[in-house]
Formats: sequence, structure tokens, C-alpha cells
Amino acid sequence: MGVHVKLLFFNVGWMERYQGLQAGDEIVGGGSYVKTEGRGNEVCNFAEVNGTLYGYVQPPGWQIDIGRLGAQPNDDEVSGITVVWTATRPTGGTAVIGWYKDATVFRSYQKFSRASKLHRKNGVDGYWVSTAAGSGNLLSVDERTCEIPRQVKGGMGQSNVWYADSPQSAEIVARVEALIGGKRSTVASRKGARGKQDQERKAEIERAAIRACCEHFERLGYLVKSVEKDNLGWDLEASSGKTVLRIEVKGLSSTIFSIELTPNEYRAFAEKSESYRLAVVTSALIDPELSVCRYSPEQKIWVIEGDAERSLEIQTKQSASVRCS
Repeated sequence: MGVHVKLLFFNVGWMERYQGLQAGDEIVGGGSYVKTEGRGNEVCNFAEVNGTLYGYVQPPGWQIDIGRLGAQPNDDEVSGITVVWTATRPTGGTAVIGWYKDATVFRSYQKFSRASKLHRKNGVDGYWVSTAAGSGNLLSVDERTCEIPRQVKGGMGQSNVWYADSPQSAEIVARVEALIGGKRSTVASRKGARGKQDQERKAEIERAAIRACCEHFERLGYLVKSVEKDNLGWDLEASSGKTVLRIEVKGLSSTIFSIELTPNEYRAFAEKSESYRLAVVTSALIDPELSVCRYSPEQKIWVIEGDAERSLEIQTKQSASVRCS
């Protein structure tokens, strides 16, 4: 069997987690089948089953040309492939959403000998590619900033399977390889004075939080600008392609995640817009830790990116100012 390490691109419908529709994660896009049936076979692409990930894509002609991946004519599969998953954002533009490293790609559709309960529940009876669970990586929604041009010379066409093996595709391939090979760096730690938190210290904490947040989104490929002085209800705007995020930043000196929102900030927060982010930096002056929170319309809760175990608890308050002259 031929083995030839390279990238293979599979385009699917857009989801947050790809753990099945029962997890409260709706699929968007993905072609006419998704529109008609309200589901797609890719909905479980990042669901681990006995230590393995099984991926689905809809190839043209119901075959994948694994000969272009180094396989021999009689081979049924080829291994050592990096499969790059892409999807079209709800706001537009096709972006890398994750990948399988060291994957096995099959020439023909493989039916499960015994499908898992999750796959059966979601109507998925087979797969086109598989890899060990530890070799898969799904990017969070805000990390999906690497755009793939479509229907241009060297870019991805209309097909859901793209081999990216033309010389004109080299720049795109290099960019994606850099993304896959990169390591997410932690926010640099910073020493700060201890003691009573006066106004100057509060300002220092806020500056550190803004800096940590800017560095985070810039590493993800966003262009970040400050709108702090505009009194909009958020501090930063981060843009990537057609996506513009509105980010309210809160800095804390302690490790405890507990903040207050002003009425203006809460109005923006309460809209539950898909473009709004609440960024909270704890231990801002000593060892900054950033939590990026967004409203998930599928789960109907505020979630913390990259941390499936935590969600926000929100308590609204009423207040009044009364005086007598």
C-alpha cells in the first residue's frame, strides 16, 4: 500500500463541536441534503468512539482518488494523510475548522460493522476517513480564522474534496501547514505590585487584560482595534474576513472569575449576539489567564471557548440613586 504524507481538504457543514445533533449543536450549510433533512453525516466527525475518530465527507462520484495521495491502483486505502476539515462560516468565507493527522483515507465508503449508539442516533452508518482520537484537533469557533479561497486559480473549487496538489496551491498549503504545526503560546506572565487596589492599580489591571486579549486574538489571525473611548458597550473589535467580533474585556487581579457589567455593557451582553465576546482575564498582573465567553444559540447558554465543563452564571441586579436637596 502506498504511503505519501500530504494534505487533503474535506469541506463539510458548519458546526460548533461535531459531537452529534443531540448535543445541541445544529449544522449550518453542507449542501442540499442538509437543507432537506436537517442533518448531515458529518455531525459526528469529532466524536470519539473507542479511541477513534470517523470522518464523513460527500465526495463527487462516491469515490476518493487516493491515487493522487500515493496509493497504488489496487489499494483500498492510504495512510499517513493529514485531512484538513473546512466549512463555510455563517458570516461567509470558507475556513479551516480542524484536522486529522496521520489519517487513513479510503477509496470507497466504509460501513460500520457495528455503528456506535451516537452514530446510529444521528443516522450515520459509515465513514471515509479515520484516525486515532489523539490525532484529531477541532478549532474553537474564534480560532477558525484561516480562510481558504474558493473558485479561484489555485484555490478550492465547488467539490467537497480538494487535493491541493497544483503549484498554484502551494501558498495556501504552506499557510495551512504552518497553522497545523504551530503551537498556541500562553500569555506572557507579568510581575505586578501587591497591595490595596486603588484607581491606578485598577487601570494597570485593565491595561494588562486588554493587552492579553489583543495578543490572543492577533495570534488567531484577527486584526484588533480599540474602541474603548467610544462608549459602545465593548472595548475591542476584532476582524477576520467578513467576521467582526465585539469584545468586552474585564481584568481581575485574583484567580476568581466574578465580574460586574455596567448598564451599557450589559445591554450589549444581553443581546446574545453571535458576534459578541466577553473576555475575562484573571491574575492579570501576575499570571494572566484569559477566558473568552460567547453565547451559543444552539445550547442557549453562555459558554467558555475551549472549556466544555464551564458556563456562565448570570445574576441581574436592580439599583437606584436617590437624593434629597
